[in-house]
Amino acid sequence: MSEIISLAKSYEKYFKIGAAVSPFCIARHRDLLKTQFNSLTAENEMKYEPTEPEEGHFNFDHAEPIITLAREMGIKIRAHAPVWHNQTPAWMYLDGDKPAAPELIYERIDAHSKALCEHFNPDVYAWDVVNEATRDDIPDPVKNPGESPVYRHSEYYKLCGIGFIEAAFRSMAKYAAPDAQLFYNDYSETVPDKRDRIVSLIRNLQEKGCRVDGIGMQQHHMAVPDYDEIKRSIEIYANMGLRIHVTELDISMMATFNQGSYRLKPGDPGFDEYIKDALKTTPEKLAKISEIYVKLFEIYRSYSDVIDSVTTWGVSDDYTWLDFFGLKPGSPIIKQHPLLFDENEQPKPCVQQMIDAVR
Repeated sequence: MSEIISLAKSYEKYFKIGAAVSPFCIARHRDLLKTQFNSLTAENEMKYEPTEPEEGHFNFDHAEPIITLAREMGIKIRAHAPVWHNQTPAWMYLDGDKPAAPELIYERIDAHSKALCEHFNPDVYAWDVVNEATRDDIPDPVKNPGESPVYRHSEYYKLCGIGFIEAAFRSMAKYAAPDAQLFYNDYSETVPDKRDRIVSLIRNLQEKGCRVDGIGMQQHHMAVPDYDEIKRSIEIYANMGLRIHVTELDISMMATFNQGSYRLKPGDPGFDEYIKDALKTTPEKLAKISEIYVKLFEIYRSYSDVIDSVTTWGVSDDYTWLDFFGLKPGSPIIKQHPLLFDENEQPKPCVQQMIDAVR
């Protein structure tokens, strides 16, 4: 592929262009990654369970192909999600056959952060320290007594309250390389009520003196984007003194017709109709996805003074988590076509438009 259509080179003066990768993706898309991207994120290989499946026994082998490629490319990586409510081993929450005390969980987070940093520090420019710790909705006080209106009712939260978030940021600040940025990462980050929760979480950390360098705006678009709210959100986060990374960008087929704020789920009104509609890939829908990308990149460029990187959650349409996400058991796979490159690694029309816009 000619260098003239390299997104990474075209956007060097604006922000990094990244992709979430796995060893599988690297094997399939090495040349595309080297040509089009200048930042990598490990999709799953640096999360808690793969890196410390048993307490004190660390395994970094899964991430090594990603580190090796980054070194070949002369770049560093975004290290993703050491503290997350998913992909955390059950032993984290136990002390023998009893629930673990908060202090024990904080010690484990500290030991895990130390081990990660000792191994990966030379290759990392940013850490998603804590991932998705805010909730999506207000809990019913009758059905869910005692649950926080801000924080996800995860195992971490049940055992520690919000202390685990502070512990994670303090540990990473202690061990991370001085030039690596520390991020809080979340989705639906432009939906006003969810955004308010994220702001509350980060302000709480700031008031406690924790170092939080930035916000990871995931930008999974599963509904028609509200471009004004995206701009408003960038401004709100930037006014908190945060750097901004777009960390998990993709555009679901739902973004071509779902007028709500959140993705449709099984059981929601309209979900069955969505399945029928989404199964029909049409030139019009594919063109709409390209159109959304062009508009989003216009916004990202206009805020390039506070945005440092834009990462798509995947490399090309041949493999994307969205094809399998949120469906009823037995539902047919829905090809979502959510990325910048098609199933044959060819750039979609939006790629050339995005490059032409900065020439």
